Amino acid sequence: MKMLLMSAMFGAVSAAGFAAEPPDPHGWIGTETVNTRFGDFSFKNGYPDEASAAKLRDVLLISRAMEAYLAQMPAVSWYRTWKGTAAAGDKLPNQLVIWETLMDAKTLLLTGNTETVYGLAAIDLKRDGPVVVEVPPKMLGGFSDLWQESIAGIGPTGKDKGLGGKFLLLPPGYDGPVPEGYIVGKSKTFGGVLGMRGFLEGGKPEPAVALMKSSRIYPLAQAGNPPQMAFVNGSGKEIDTLMAEDVQYFSDLAALIEQEPADIVDTSDRFLLASIGIEKGKPFAPNADQKAALADAARLASAVARANSFASTDPARLVYGDRKWEWAFIGGSATWDSQGYVNTDRRAAFAYLAVGMSPAMVDKVVGQGSQYLSTMRDGDGKYLDGGKSYRLHLPANIPVVNFWSVVVYDSESRSELRNGQPFPSVSQYTGPVPNPDGSIDVYFGPTAPAGKDKNWIRTVPNKGWFTLLRFYGPKEEFFNQSWKPDDIVEAR
Repeated sequence: MKMLLMSAMFGAVSAAGFAAEPPDPHGWIGTETVNTRFGDFSFKNGYPDEASAAKLRDVLLISRAMEAYLAQMPAVSWYRTWKGTAAAGDKLPNQLVIWETLMDAKTLLLTGNTETVYGLAAIDLKRDGPVVVEVPPKMLGGFSDLWQESIAGIGPTGKDKGLGGKFLLLPPGYDGPVPEGYIVGKSKTFGGVLGMRGFLEGGKPEPAVALMKSSRIYPLAQAGNPPQMAFVNGSGKEIDTLMAEDVQYFSDLAALIEQEPADIVDTSDRFLLASIGIEKGKPFAPNADQKAALADAARLASAVARANSFASTDPARLVYGDRKWEWAFIGGSATWDSQGYVNTDRRAAFAYLAVGMSPAMVDKVVGQGSQYLSTMRDGDGKYLDGGKSYRLHLPANIPVVNFWSVVVYDSESRSELRNGQPFPSVSQYTGPVPNPDGSIDVYFGPTAPAGKDKNWIRTVPNKGWFTLLRFYGPKEEFFNQSWKPDDIVEAR
């Protein structure tokens, strides 16, 4: 009886007279092989063997690199936009790239539209110090730093109230004099991007282009005698603004961290970046093994980014309870903090598909600004297939003051689909033929239905595609959802 009690208290007694260790309640790793989805790792007496330790360091490096890839995507994407814009044409300082006959599929830009005149300029506050930008009236857009944070908005809801004006962009840490007469914006980064759009008039881009060409960009130090302004026509040009999805991504991130102030990322992110070899003031020089791990991380992170953007399960993504349309800005915030914290998954979902995290693109302003719906699925929940034919029904009285448009994008590049048409879109400006009740049907497929050429967007077999439905100057019926687009349905 006494022995039984002792056994219960101290565990079973071995033949040698010593009590055996009871099962560990903490789950400690002892002498065993730990089997995981990332591999098997061998331990003896709680210590990893040499091969397992090396593999686990790789797992940690890849995990941290993937997190850095997803968290810093807005910055790396915008950095490549900044570089691609600066490299266009003659590569002159402060040049303004204008898509004078609208943006076509030769330009690689995340989900650009085909119905407004785009203007983009790369601004270098490290090279030039404070920079003056003279903005014409009737523009929509703004200035943002390289982390896509707004510096100053342009347009009816922006700092110029749509009237244009002289903006003065100040670099990080600037403490010099600020002359009067400017709309002042303080940038957190030395790199900045001016992005603006001009509206068509009578379906023509020329008036907006002429207005845009009255813009001027020059250092404040040359305000007394500004240099001649350089303009580049981006239409029909092979301009590449897209981020890499291989190990080059981390080289771009390292270059970005090196050129910008150290505190542009917080200390926890600085540690994360340093742990994968990216640290301001130190060369980014991964050895062969590290480079291979980073290449794996980039590929995995790109795959995760696609799943995050194209296969999201976030319930807030859905615009309507009974349809497949999704919000471009999930949660209704351009700063991604509508839940009381920054939701980096939502931010990454946007950044993989688009650029320009501007409040004017998401705020509810009836009759002004813009709103965006997207879908990559048909009404049955299947991904849109370039080899099949589909129809989208838009009920009568589409609720816009300015215009609406439907643009098709390549699911691989997330840029306009290269389909052989001048523009892969149907819009208020392209003259689609309405139905007798005023509604409009838009058709998608490799060939046009008979008599529907004006309402048709060609798709490409063996290519996935998705679309954005844009509302410029959305009316109340858009916001209260008394008007709703149908799902895209397969034409069987």
